[in-house]
Amino acid sequence: MSETREWQGGWTAREPIQLGHVSMPADAGNWAPSARAGVESRDLGLIGASDGAMSVAHLRSADGAEGGGWQRHDLDFQFLYVTGGSVTIEQPGGDPVELGEGAVVHRTGGGWHRELSFSPGFEAYEITSPARFSTETAEGPGEDDSRTEISFDLPEAYERGAGPRKFFDYRDLGTMEPTDGRVHIHVVKATGEPGDGTGWHYHTMAQWFLILSGDSHIRVEDGPNTPLLPGDTMCVGYGPGQRHNVAPFSGDYAVLEMCVPAIYETTATEPPENAQPGLPGARE
Repeated sequence: MSETREWQGGWTAREPIQLGHVSMPADAGNWAPSARAGVESRDLGLIGASDGAMSVAHLRSADGAEGGGWQRHDLDFQFLYVTGGSVTIEQPGGDPVELGEGAVVHRTGGGWHRELSFSPGFEAYEITSPARFSTETAEGPGEDDSRTEISFDLPEAYERGAGPRKFFDYRDLGTMEPTDGRVHIHVVKATGEPGDGTGWHYHTMAQWFLILSGDSHIRVEDGPNTPLLPGDTMCVGYGPGQRHNVAPFSGDYAVLEMCVPAIYETTATEPPENAQPGLPGARE
């Protein structure tokens, strides 16, 4: 895959940023006002784990909020996945679009846009690269060479086995090509039947993930069996020093997963010598 756009941090798919291991349960972290009036934000720890190259924030608005005017951000990549309520957005030359649960918008190159309103109960997860950036506002959109993609959570968007595990359904969220292979984000779902797990393995990419539904457990290296419940997030680094096993998982298990870089290999491996015994039904 050719790389055509230089990013601020200078990283590419061939020389990606390094993401460290970080875990954030659903009820952890601190909520604070965000740059969006009436919307709160909770940092999920990726700023530190990426040395500022990337941020993941949990957003919410209990009572809803009005949006703002036209704006563009001085960043390389912005991604928004809605998990509750809705946000209505507008792109240059288009009609307003309401993004409900499971809808996605992502853009590269800091394109012009405006967020018109947030419904009561709005909730979403936002990924940006870099983590810190400036914002330009204007009465109307100017010209830019950015690229914006919008997609919705439709049954036909899922494909069985379109990833490293043949027993999961995958929904590709379309970030690989616009980011020149730097970032791949997809939704991974169990197919209705509980499973005994992934088995011990590692990747040549780092992965951040959010539990959308269902439950499982994960062990990373010789760490403890950690429950994975809706709203929990974690980042696991790359390479044989970050072996892990997700096991077992419920039939309604689903995750939003980001892989950096987009193209990678998965290697099955033996458990770490001091790893705790698995839970009943878990694959070792």
